[in-house]
Amino acid sequence: MRRIVGIALLSMPFVCLAACVGEGDAASTHAAAHLENRPGLATFRCEDGSITVDNRSSEVVLTDMSGETVTLPAAPAEQRSRYGLPGYALVLEGNNALYVKGGKPMDCSR
Repeated sequence: MRRIVGIALLSMPFVCLAACVGEGDAASTHAAAHLENRPGLATFRCEDGSITVDNRSSEVVLTDMSGETVTLPAAPAEQRSRYGLPGYALVLEGNNALYVKGGKPMDCSR
């Protein structure tokens, strides 16, 4: 009897966790809608396509027109409009952005 109670108590967290998982397309549609309306998320149109920038203040998560996602830290660290890593740079200024990848600059705007 103790063994059954012990197993039941050990499995409760997993049962609770399973109840928290969303189902199918409804959950993913809700998550996508939430992201679209989130402050700090912006899409910029560039000559070769568009980039999506998730601005998290001290870093941005950028998805470019090829589908590549890269996290760029603020450069320098206290900066909130310039971000970069070797081979990548992003400068935000109002509704405009300058994105540089592999030495190729692209002017972008919202």
